[in-house]
Amino acid sequence: MKKIKRFAAVLLAGIMALALLTACGGSDPGNPEFDAKVESAYLAALNKTFKTSFENDDAIRALAVTHITEKSGADSLTGSARCKTEGDEKTVVRQVQLCYDTKSSKPNAFVPLFYEAAAAQTITANRLNVQALLSTVNKELGSAEKNGITLELTALGVGAKTIGGKTYVAIGFELTNTTP
Repeated sequence: MKKIKRFAAVLLAGIMALALLTACGGSDPGNPEFDAKVESAYLAALNKTFKTSFENDDAIRALAVTHITEKSGADSLTGSARCKTEGDEKTVVRQVQLCYDTKSSKPNAFVPLFYEAAAAQTITANRLNVQALLSTVNKELGSAEKNGITLELTALGVGAKTIGGKTYVAIGFELTNTTP
């Protein structure tokens, strides 16, 4: 009887340890293959809209994935929370914008756009999000020009990350000060 109790105690301890390790076993690995397809579709749309042929910029992609991770779980975001900027803003600036669901969003309550790998037959970039990024770039270029600053679009990028079975997207740009 004593051996059975010990065996049961050891078995229970093993099960609890396994449960603990499973619960704390790192983060959701996501779906890297699907993420890459989403990034490719959005980069193609960006290059077509901007009339460029940029590769997916690593720094912008990293900023985008970080921003997606930071904002994951939010039901909606304000306009400023949708964007993340880095750079010294004198020589170079990078900005990413989380893509939002244009049908579900309201003014200043942007619902993050997501794709589900199982439900998506093809990935089509959301045209309004791509146009919003183009508009942002054009405003930045125009504002700089009014202040005697010459900016050049030097990179475009896309980051996608699957969290909880939903793949979120952020798109971005890099502007470099080329004023002599």
